[in-house]
Amino acid sequence: MKISRSLTGNISNMTTAIGDFLTGAQGDRSGALSVLNDILGPLPAPDQPSMLEHRAQELGMLPLIRTWQERDNTSVADESTIHALFRPAELQRFSNQTGLSERAAMNILRDLLPSAIRHRALNARAGWQQMGQTDATTQQRVAGE
Repeated sequence: MKISRSLTGNISNMTTAIGDFLTGAQGDRSGALSVLNDILGPLPAPDQPSMLEHRAQELGMLPLIRTWQERDNTSVADESTIHALFRPAELQRFSNQTGLSERAAMNILRDLLPSAIRHRALNARAGWQQMGQTDATTQQRVAGE
């Protein structure tokens, strides 16, 4: 019985690995980034931390998130970090919506999360700067009237 379960598990793992390889799942980033951004929710804003920042704060991991936000990263998140920052239902949603096996989804998240956090921070800052410029232009118009 044990041999049968072990063999079935090995065959399932092999089939998943072959399927991930054939579909390019390990290298697909476009759909994965969209799903990740959807799960992460709105961009962080001054005095309005993101969902991920809140979770990281609770776990004492906010310095890691800040490092990812501030620097271009070549690092990869470890699996325990992914499990800490995301709920099981979110990981399952990522896997389901990308069509990736759980293993392929984890590998992509480990690789994608640090750079996604950096890009989200840059986009948020660009939005804040644009809003600041719009506010300044509005104030100039009002002062000129």
